Amino acid sequence: MPNRGKIALVMAGGEIGMRYSERKNGHTPEVTAEEMLQWLPPEIAEEIHLVDWSHQASSHYSIRMTSDLMDILNKLVIDGIQGIVITCGTDTIEEMAYLADLMWAYPQPVIFTGATYPSDVIGTDSSVNLYQALLSARSQACWGAGVLVCIQDCIFAASEITQESNYRRSGFVALDRGPVGEIIGEDVMLRRAPKRGKIIEGVTPAKGVELIQASLGGGERLLAALTMSSDNLPDGVVLAAFGNGNIFPGWIPSVKALVRSSVPVLLTSRCSAGRVVNRYCFEGSASRLFDMGVLNGGDLSPEKARLKLSVAIGAGLSGPELQDYIFCQR
Repeated sequence: MPNRGKIALVMAGGEIGMRYSERKNGHTPEVTAEEMLQWLPPEIAEEIHLVDWSHQASSHYSIRMTSDLMDILNKLVIDGIQGIVITCGTDTIEEMAYLADLMWAYPQPVIFTGATYPSDVIGTDSSVNLYQALLSARSQACWGAGVLVCIQDCIFAASEITQESNYRRSGFVALDRGPVGEIIGEDVMLRRAPKRGKIIEGVTPAKGVELIQASLGGGERLLAALTMSSDNLPDGVVLAAFGNGNIFPGWIPSVKALVRSSVPVLLTSRCSAGRVVNRYCFEGSASRLFDMGVLNGGDLSPEKARLKLSVAIGAGLSGPELQDYIFCQR
C-alpha cells in the first residue's frame, strides 16, 4: 500500500480551480493541482496524494460520471488512503456528494469542497475551503460520518446540505438542521453524527431517471413526452409536486401510463423544506397518486429523490422494497 496514511486530493473542477483567462475573456478551469498545493502549509502538502481527475465545470457532470468517480475513491481506500478531499463546482456539489454518500461504505472520510468565487477574485474562499476540507479529512472526528461537504467554515452532511444562494459566501445551508460540525482555527469539531440510511455499494446507478417540476398549469407536455415511445421509456421519474404532493390533473394520464409500464414514479414536494402529506383526496392529490402505485418520497428534495431512486433502480429494488429504501432515513 504505497499511499498508506496519506490524504487524497481529487481534482474535479469547479470555481475553486478557475482563474481569469484574457484569451477566453472569462474565468476558466486553469489552476493546476500543483498550484493548489502551494496554497497549503508544507506539512500538509507533503502528505497529499494527488489525483488529477477532471477540470470541468460541475454542470458538465452526470450520474454516470459521479459513479465513475466512486470507482476511483474505492480504489484509493484499498490502496491505503486515510481520507479524501474532492474539489468540485458548487453547481452540483450537493448532488454529487449525496450520490456518493448513498454508496460509500468505508469509514474513511470523503469531503467535498468548492468555492463561491474563483481563486483569483479578491476575497475568494478557495484556499481556506481547501485547507479546512483537508483538516477535516485528516481528523478522526470525521471517521464513519459518511460523505461530508466542508465549506464556509462548516461541515455539512451530504444528505442535508442544499444551496440557498449562488453568490453569497454563506449560500449553503442545512434546512431545519444546521451543519454537523465546524472548523475553528485548526480544530475540527463534529457536533452530531449524520443520520445515514441503507448504504448500497458497488452498484451502477440508473442514469435515465427524469425530474418533472410542477408549475401553474405547466409540465403536461414534458411528462407526456416521456411516454411517447414504449421502446425509450425512462428508468424512473420523480415528480416535484406542489405543496403536499399535488399535481395538475393533466399529468394523470401520463403518470398512469408510466406506472402501467412498470416505470417507478416517485412523488416529492417542490417546497424547499417540504414533505409529501397524504391528507387530501381530489384529482391529482397525493392519496390518489398512491392509489395508482406512485411511490412516496417523504421529505426528500426532488433532486436528492432522483439520485436515491437512481441507486435503488441500479440495485434492482422494486415494489415495497424500493419504498422501504426511499423511507430509510435519508
